[in-house]
Amino acid sequence: MSSAQNHNSDRGILAVRNLRILFPTRDGRDTVKAIDGMDFEVRSGETFGIIGESGSGKTTLGRALVSLLPPTHGQILHDGTDPVTLGTGAFRKHRRDYQIIFQDPNAALNPRMTIIDSVVEPLEIMGQGDHASRRRRGIEVLERVGLAAEAADRYPHQLSGGQKQRVNIARVLTLRPKVIVCDEVVAALDVSIRGDVLNLFADLQREFGLTYVFITHDISVVSHISDRIAVTYLGKLMELGPAEDVVEHPLHPYTRALLSAEPVPLPSHLRVDRRIILEGEIPSPVEPPSGCRFRTRCPSVQPRCAKEVPAWRDVKPGHRVACHFATANGPPPDNQKAQRAS
Repeated sequence: MSSAQNHNSDRGILAVRNLRILFPTRDGRDTVKAIDGMDFEVRSGETFGIIGESGSGKTTLGRALVSLLPPTHGQILHDGTDPVTLGTGAFRKHRRDYQIIFQDPNAALNPRMTIIDSVVEPLEIMGQGDHASRRRRGIEVLERVGLAAEAADRYPHQLSGGQKQRVNIARVLTLRPKVIVCDEVVAALDVSIRGDVLNLFADLQREFGLTYVFITHDISVVSHISDRIAVTYLGKLMELGPAEDVVEHPLHPYTRALLSAEPVPLPSHLRVDRRIILEGEIPSPVEPPSGCRFRTRCPSVQPRCAKEVPAWRDVKPGHRVACHFATANGPPPDNQKAQRAS
């Protein structure tokens, strides 16, 4: 998508400060550490990609960024404002600038409401305009996202998955937000129409000056659309840097493993076997490993990894990593025969 530099601003429209989000377990004896200490900023006008396996905290983070989940500790600042400090009226007005589009386009739409009613519902909630002006605005945004005006009076079951996701995009656009969090927005769509939806996002960003936080598990998607990429694992950030740098020159063993799993469109006899197999599953967020969260699956693990939490540090300008042994030249070499820290 468009580069953040094109918007002449590096200020943080979203700033995450030592964020922790904890959930009690069902028996109330422990806590699930969904987000356990994150620090980063999202610049105005950029597309900020967040990637990681299922269970890494991506969706929880996305919901917290738009104030659907409150921080347990730390802060999330919206253009310098902490939404938690706002009164009810001010918060309601403020949050329309920070919107989210969910993964499942079917679940996001009320099957009993027509498309136009779903699209203008945010305007009704905010008390903007009358019925006629809201309908005009709704049809305008539907046409802008590639849907004909006659779709306005249909119901969700009469649309395809891609059309329904366009409706969800239109509904968000009615409020003219500054930031849109996209949570796996193309994961439920056919491969044949993913490109069209991603191109739509790019066009809308240029037209409205939007900032995107794009959450996905798909390396090919996030590398194509993002200005910067953050890699999450078990509630923490492992790596953050310019998209091209992270994809072409990963600094963390986990990032390298994720990249190695991307399918290569070549015949088997031309492929280079570069797949890094991670042993085991992601540990429980109730009792995460000591030291480095990734150490129980890391092919480069050393005894130090169990004893010390890696610092979240700049290895190269604008490229941060949480690994004791990563350098500007890349991640530490695999050490499969090394004795794993217990």
